[in-house]
Amino acid sequence: MKLRTCFIAALALVCAPGLLGAPQTKTAAVSADVLWQTFQDPLEQAFVLDVPKGWTVKGGMFRLGYSDHREMIDMTSPDGKINIRMGDVAIPTYFLPNQYHHEGEAYDLGAQAKGTVSRYRTGQEFAEAYAKVRFVHVCQGLTQKAGGPPSNPPTLPNGATAGEATYTCSGAQGERLAYSFAETQLAGGLWQVIKLASYVAPEAQFAMARDITIHASNSFQLSPEWIQKQNEYDREALVYQRERQQARLRQLSAQVAQFEMQMQAMQNQVNAFERGQAERQKQFQAFDNIISGITPTTDPYGNTFDVFNGPKTNYYRNPGTGAIVNADKPPAPGWDLLTPKQ
Repeated sequence: MKLRTCFIAALALVCAPGLLGAPQTKTAAVSADVLWQTFQDPLEQAFVLDVPKGWTVKGGMFRLGYSDHREMIDMTSPDGKINIRMGDVAIPTYFLPNQYHHEGEAYDLGAQAKGTVSRYRTGQEFAEAYAKVRFVHVCQGLTQKAGGPPSNPPTLPNGATAGEATYTCSGAQGERLAYSFAETQLAGGLWQVIKLASYVAPEAQFAMARDITIHASNSFQLSPEWIQKQNEYDREALVYQRERQQARLRQLSAQVAQFEMQMQAMQNQVNAFERGQAERQKQFQAFDNIISGITPTTDPYGNTFDVFNGPKTNYYRNPGTGAIVNADKPPAPGWDLLTPKQ
């Protein structure tokens, strides 16, 4: 059974599968020396799957709202040279821009879910953008390779699009290959990444990393008890969101207030996952900036401005009108040079 994540937008219930996935679904021919053990989600006991025995495995089902649950499994080989990730807690649901919500904005549904406003990205676009953030801390140099594994069809039978990208990766672990796969699907006024997988490994072990990813994905099973509990959350979320959108939300009951506190605690845990809260939040923002096509900048006086990415070298702002342009040279005297934030 595929994980289903439900969101309410304009009182229309929209459901899509979760992020665990692999570039293909047929059984993988994993090397005979890989032994398996069962990993159970330690956070909500939502799922189990097979993982290589002796590897460092972390992750689980991270809940950020009634209907915002994001799974992520991160696996690292004993020698540290192979790292596989399925899903990612940093990936929200994306809502299409309109006259009320603009590119790059947060789409806040309160205790229901958290999202980001962004134009639709195909699976190929997303796979390439994701890789730039996914491997930034492990690859000092990241160069996309031509060719690689056979690409998935541009459009799949379910209306989704899939894409993949392979890179050469130089870093502390020596020369390796890095890979990302994404499948995205547009549904009404929103879109989701319904499958996401990535890994980095020495070239000699690259095929094995792929096979392990496929085997682990195929072994993924949701708990029936968790599914039942999630259905209850979705029913509660429907009532909550209707009242919230109709501006009739009563003073929060103790139950809802407690739930929102739990969601905040989970958000803190998500932010602290792997490298500490500050660095994780920086990674989230960097990824949102890439997907939304935004570059954070500062003017000579320390004021910050988010500008849309452009093909020219620099960004300039007219302090009188507030207009911002992307150009190689200032359009006229008096325009302030905006410096991208590091």
